[in-house]
Amino acid sequence: MVIDTKHGQFECNEITRKQRRDLYKEVKLVGSSEDPSKLHDLADKFANIAFGNEEDVSNAIGHLSPLQEDEVLNEIIACYMGFDLGKDIGDWEQQFGLVY
Repeated sequence: MVIDTKHGQFECNEITRKQRRDLYKEVKLVGSSEDPSKLHDLADKFANIAFGNEEDVSNAIGHLSPLQEDEVLNEIIACYMGFDLGKDIGDWEQQFGLVY
């Protein structure tokens, strides 16, 4: 699947409905946490899911700044979870740093 971001298009691996449900549980837990390191761990997990492994992650987004990388990974997470970032989605944008 191709995910369009303001930093370009990224070819990402597909996930199953079961994977999406399991990941959604994790997204909700991290979203309710006050620990920013959990958010970064979750973003790293999604990067590996999307691109395959650390080498592929580096090849895909390694040229971006840390802020740009976070923006891309937030968009990837939102796409996998079916969130529409242009609509009101409760606290998601605030909890996951999508308000810059």
